[in-house]
This record gives sequence, structure tokens and C-alpha cells, in this order.
Amino acid sequence: MRKRHSKVVLIFLLNMAIMLTFQSCIDAFDFESTEFKSALVVEGTITDQEEVQKIRVSRTFPLDTVLMSGVSGANVSVLDSDGSVYSFSEASDGEYRSNEAFSVVPGRTYTLSILTQDGKEYRSDETNVPTQTTIDNLYAERDFNDVAENEGMFIYVDSYDPTGQSNYYRYEYEETYKIIAPFWSGLDAYIVSPLPEPEVGTRPKEQEEQICYQTVPSNTIIQQSTTEFGEDRISKFPVRFINRDNYILSHRYSILVRQYVQSRAAFTYYETLESMAGSENFFSQLQTGFLEGNIRSLSEPNEDVIGFFQVSTVSEKRIFFDYNDFFPNENLPDYPISCDLVSPPIITETGASPLLIAIELELLKYVEDYDQETNPLNFSEYGPFLMVPTPCGDCTVYGSNVVPEFWIE
Repeated sequence: MRKRHSKVVLIFLLNMAIMLTFQSCIDAFDFESTEFKSALVVEGTITDQEEVQKIRVSRTFPLDTVLMSGVSGANVSVLDSDGSVYSFSEASDGEYRSNEAFSVVPGRTYTLSILTQDGKEYRSDETNVPTQTTIDNLYAERDFNDVAENEGMFIYVDSYDPTGQSNYYRYEYEETYKIIAPFWSGLDAYIVSPLPEPEVGTRPKEQEEQICYQTVPSNTIIQQSTTEFGEDRISKFPVRFINRDNYILSHRYSILVRQYVQSRAAFTYYETLESMAGSENFFSQLQTGFLEGNIRSLSEPNEDVIGFFQVSTVSEKRIFFDYNDFFPNENLPDYPISCDLVSPPIITETGASPLLIAIELELLKYVEDYDQETNPLNFSEYGPFLMVPTPCGDCTVYGSNVVPEFWIE
């Protein structure tokens, strides 16, 4: 049993490492897939925010098949101590969303119930609603991190619970940044006629490609405990560091930080998960019960069930800042790719057309008409247009041209 449980935990942690994109160095580990037994994996957090809540139900498989597969067709519900039942429906493979928006109520306990298509029933421990503690301050500061030459922007959080009951905090963030294509033009090159008598022209763009926005969620476990502090206070806790050379800071940057107050059991669970996924001795530390969750199988008491159902209170804040706010009169970070200007010939001596290929495959974007006599670039081979790699003239390669509803200039 111990050996089989270790393999289940191994598969789960590898899945979680992929989901969270942990970058850790782990030695190869060989095992016989015939000894592996699938395990149910449950992840879900319901909060005191009035919203559609989500529960994820998956199942692990041997590494030589599929790492993790969503469990479909289950009956998923959350029950509270006052007798209310909140039903969930499957929105996508293995992801279940509550049929209606709801929020947890202080003083009540909540239990997750899952009934799979094969008739197996699973249930979490009763979970209390923790104290609600708000983020007092969210702010950015220019500073050096542990490596003296690595300068950038720290995003800090301050929070305080005068009752001393919160103690265990987890943080998530969503960062949104503005992208401006450095060689944008209001015109696009297009093919008027193909080979053997190629002809090209320009026309107005059909969509916004100069200014875009990209939103990226956090993908690591960020936690802090105040149990060893003199008071239940989070002070200047760094939830994010961004190197000053990172292009996401180039123009306008925004970050939304969510603070989850959670139970000691939840904190310990994620702390263990993080340490195991990041450990160089990852495999040697696998032991039966090493990663203990709070979900059990009612049908088969000895069945392995991995994951955690938690109830949290949430507070969130958002800030905006520009690169010039902290690095005035300094050069902006480099764009993600080199934006070299080129002028591909419309036709070569061999009868090929580099320009038509570039337009058809959307490899290059039009900047302006090219004149060999007046342009100092002096290409040995050239065509009618000056062009750049597509990402340099079309911001939609890196983001969306739709302005986020929350965006403030």
C-alpha cells in the first residue's frame, strides 16, 4: 500500500507542477506503470465573494498514457451547516461551476460532495469560514532583489487583523500590461496578383494593431503566516518582483492582488505541495501520507484521494503605474524580439517572390514605402516596401486589442 500511495502522490505532484509551471530540477525516476493505480484529484476554493464558484475534479493516470484527465458526468455539490445545497454543473472537462452565484457565510461550515458516474461517493471534511481581513495597502517600489545587480519593481502588500485570528494567508495576482507595437503602420501590404507576374499594394488595416493588452495570472504558490510574528500583521510582503528589463513594464502596468485568508490545514497542504514540487530530493521524500488532503472516499475508505477543498475569505486591490513613474528619462526595456527593418524583393532572378511569401504567411508587416535612393539602409536586394517582423507591427501577436473594462490611463 505504501508503494502504491507513493506513486499516486508522485503522479499528482507532477501534474500540479505542470499546472503551476514550477521550474524545478528533478532527476529522472523510473517505475513500472503496471503497478500504478489511478487516483481522484480534487481542487476547489469557495469564497465570501458573491460569484460563480468553481471545483475541479480530475483523475491521474500513468506517465506513459495521459498525466491527468478531467472527470466528467459527476454530481458535484457544496452543503452548508444550515442545510443549504449549492449544485454545480460541468462547464468543461472536469471543471464544475455553481449553478448560481453564492458566497460563504461566517459562522457556517461547508462540505464538498462528489458522486461520480461509476457510483463512487467522496466527501470533504467540514470546513469553517475564516476571519475576513482586508488588504490595507498595495504598492510598488523600485529596488534591488537578493542579487544586487538585479534591479526592478517589487509589488508589496500590507494587511492587519487586530483580532489575531487570520494568521494564514495565500496570494494570487493577475497582471495586465499595455503593449505598443514599435513599428505600427495604419496600412497593410496585400497581394494584388500572384506569380508569375506579382503585384502588391497597400490598404488600411482592418483592426487595431498598435495598442494591445495582455492579462496573465500568477502560477506559483505565494503564502505567508504570521504565527511567529508579534501580531497578525503582513508588512511589506513581496507578492511579485519584475526585473526592470522586462518589457511588460515598458508602458502602463496594472496588477490585481487577491489575499485569501485560509485555514492552517490549507496553508500546510499548499506549503507541503510547494516544497515537494521544488525539492531536488523530490522522489526520495515521497512517503505514505506525506501530502494529506481533506477529501475522503465514502465508498472505498482505502482509496487514494488527493487534493484539498477550502473555504476562504478574500480581499483584493489593484494598482497602476507607468515605467516613467519609477525610471524617468531612462530607456524603455527592449521589445520581446528584434525589430530589424527589411525590404524583401517582389521577385528574384530565380523567379521567386520573398515579398509575396512574407505577406501570405504573415511573417512581415508593412512600415512604409521603400526608396533605395533616399533610404540610408541601402539594401543589396530590395523591394517596394520597408517591413518588420509581424510582432513589431502587430501587437495582437502578444495581446488583445480590446481595452479591459477596468483599465485606467
